[in-house]
Parts: sequence; structure tokens; C-alpha cells
Amino acid sequence: MVVVKICGFTNGEDARIACELGADMIGVLVGTPTSPRNVALERAIEILRVVPESVEKVVVVVPNGPIEIRRITRKLKPDYLQIHSGLPAERFEQARRITRAKLIGVVGVPQRVEDPEGVFSRALEAGEFVDYLLLDTKGPSGGGTGLTHDWRISRMIRDAVSKPVFLAGGLNPANVGDAIEAVRPYGVDVSSGVESSPGKKDPALMRAFVEVVKEAF
Repeated sequence: MVVVKICGFTNGEDARIACELGADMIGVLVGTPTSPRNVALERAIEILRVVPESVEKVVVVVPNGPIEIRRITRKLKPDYLQIHSGLPAERFEQARRITRAKLIGVVGVPQRVEDPEGVFSRALEAGEFVDYLLLDTKGPSGGGTGLTHDWRISRMIRDAVSKPVFLAGGLNPANVGDAIEAVRPYGVDVSSGVESSPGKKDPALMRAFVEVVKEAF
């Protein structure tokens, strides 16, 4: 069964509803000021407090030095730390040592891939250091664009790497079924595709998204 990760929560009520609807992983963005879904550490604590133990917690960060990463993970105690950055792959291992959290490494896939070998190289390199790879449409901060990319590239990466792959980038209830069929990912990641406005999740859209994913395969 394909894992459902819903990310970018800004309040606990939306997170609670997502868990009730069947989300497997809940994500919050901390220390990512360029995103409208970024929340303060105290708000992130409140959001994750409503997440039951059966649902895994993900904290998305743009690394701002080891001290900041350590502080965030000590406060939030996530199951996974998702690193949205173009860091050298060895920095992922440093983050693991500092936090002792499992890692999701984001690999940006451009909408127009002019250098497929470069994308493959980054994915293979990051795969050596992380627990999951997340393939997202490339943007200024590594992802979070709300746009799709060429799923054929993601499928080739998925077939080439040894780590489980999440697919992200412009997914919504209308296209996630086709995306799953094309890429066959371990999991899918959605944020803006289930929102009524930036940072505000829509229960009906979340329900529809989860239902389509759970019926896949």
C-alpha cells in the first residue's frame, strides 16, 4: 500500500483531521521562512502534539547550522527530519549524527530536465545517506513549488535507487492516481494540492486524496 504523507500543517485541527482520514505521516515546516506554511517552533509543538503514535511525524527544515538543527529536533522529537536543501550528501550523515533522527532527503527534479545524468547522480549520492528519498519539483528551496515534473524521470530514479522513494510536486486528488501508476513510489507527499488557501487544509480534498491513494495498485 502506498504511504500518504501530508505536509505543511499550520494548525493542530487540520493535522488531527488528516490523521483521522488516514494519513500515515504528518509534516510541519520549521525554519523555512520563504514558505507560507512555515511555523514557529512553539506552534509546531502544538501541531505535532495532536498526532497519535500510529502516525509518523516529519519536520521539514532548511539547515541553518548544526546547533539550530539539534535545537529543533530536541524540541519536536520527530520520527523523520526532512532536509529541503541542495547540501552535499555527506551533510545528511552529519545531520543524522547530530539529531539521531531518520532522514528524508529531497532531490529536486526540474520541470524540464536538461541534465538527467546530474539528477540521477544527486539521487544516487543522497540515497547512500538517507532513509527515504523524496523527489519533488525543483524550486528555489529544493521543492515546495506545487508544480508537477516529468514523472518518467522519477520512475527511472525509483528503479535505480535502493532506498524507498516518495513522489511530490503538484499532486492532488485528480492526478495522484496517474502519478502512482507512472512512478510506483513507496509513498506520495502532498501539501498545496489539499488546501483551500496556503497553509489551510481542506478536509474534503484530504479525504479524496487519501481515498485515491489507498485504492491504488
